[in-house]
Amino acid sequence: MKKYFAVTVVIAALFLLSLHPKETVSARPQADITSASQLIDAVNSLRLSYGLAPLPTHPILMQTAQSQADYMAATGNVTHSRAGGVTYTQQLISLGFPLAGDLSLGGFRSENILSTYGTLVWDGVPAGWQDSQHMNTMLSGNFTHIGAGVSQSGDSYYYVVDTAATTSSGQQQDTASTVLTSVPSGASEASGVSQYMIPVTLSTPRPDGTVYHKVQYGQSLWSIAIAYGTTIKNIQALNGLGEYSTVYQGQELLVMTNATQAATAPPEVTPTEKIIETPVPLTASEPTLTPVQPTPTSEPTEEAKTTSSTSSSKVLVIVLIIAAFVGAGMAVWLIRDPDS
Repeated sequence: MKKYFAVTVVIAALFLLSLHPKETVSARPQADITSASQLIDAVNSLRLSYGLAPLPTHPILMQTAQSQADYMAATGNVTHSRAGGVTYTQQLISLGFPLAGDLSLGGFRSENILSTYGTLVWDGVPAGWQDSQHMNTMLSGNFTHIGAGVSQSGDSYYYVVDTAATTSSGQQQDTASTVLTSVPSGASEASGVSQYMIPVTLSTPRPDGTVYHKVQYGQSLWSIAIAYGTTIKNIQALNGLGEYSTVYQGQELLVMTNATQAATAPPEVTPTEKIIETPVPLTASEPTLTPVQPTPTSEPTEEAKTTSSTSSSKVLVIVLIIAAFVGAGMAVWLIRDPDS
């Protein structure tokens, strides 16, 4: 009896555990973001939902992000510019971050900033961060670390997410000292996203329907997938990358198969000679070109008139001759018999 009772208790316990909701790594973070750790959790949950590994924090990125959040809260200005006029890149290098990428273009680093009245309610990516560049800050496979900062001033909250890539050696690049004394060209610190990335230009499908893309500076699997209307997973599968999400400049990736080539416009045919016949409208004073058939009439022709005149003259002569004979006869008769 005790055996059956124990089995019943175990089954009931298993049943109750099955009803308890399971916690998943991609679960939505807390709605109200009030700390840097919550903001990092939100970004890494977003990455997991796209099949990307979460980014580990870096103490220097935590410092740059928090100092920028505090600076914006103190000035009330939402900006990528740092105190003293230094750039994000210069701040990273001055703090000893071994920044990868072309430092003359700002290096591989990116920053999202945001200000809200009241705490940020994260029930999805904030509207201001949903464009491709802001999403690339959070989803790029080129970045190796993350940092975040949250600061408050009155009822306003200021949020910063910093991501960057370290060099493979973990050491500063040789050109780092030069960057500290100059403003990196091409790095737009005043734009909506503090990063430099060559825009993705779509490649033309090849005759077999495949589309290859050559990776340019700052581009990532995320930005390439968005541009071609595909997914990171699909590009990884087509190129045998597995879970590897980092791409490098100059790498050629197969991004699509069975693509349809754009319709080619037919070549223009330029005739060597072309006669343009333009009809000329007829006016009242211009004759038409339609021949007019002669209409028979009762009037005689000139030849007929001549013949008729000749015949009439002959008849008149004959009449006059006869009249002359008659007149002569009457005269003789009168002379022969005057008394009668």
